[in-house]
Amino acid sequence: MNATQAKDRLYSQLATSLKNMSRAVGQTADLFEQLQTDLDAMRVLAGTHAAQFMTVAAELSPEADGGANAEATVVGSASLENFVIEKTL
Repeated sequence: MNATQAKDRLYSQLATSLKNMSRAVGQTADLFEQLQTDLDAMRVLAGTHAAQFMTVAAELSPEADGGANAEATVVGSASLENFVIEKTL
């Protein structure tokens, strides 16, 4: 094998490696796009669960202030839920 053949073989290996790396970068970009979608969904879910938790906590809290605290919390939790859902749109 002469030097030209060795050089051609190495260039062929380099081309194959670059193709593989390009494919891997494309897959990574696709995975990051899916991750972004999943993170957005998790943010909405967390906001919804927080709103539900605050609503239940307000319903279960003692009526020391005549119920004003429960009503304010329910309204606040509904606002939080709406904010989280609207933020994703």
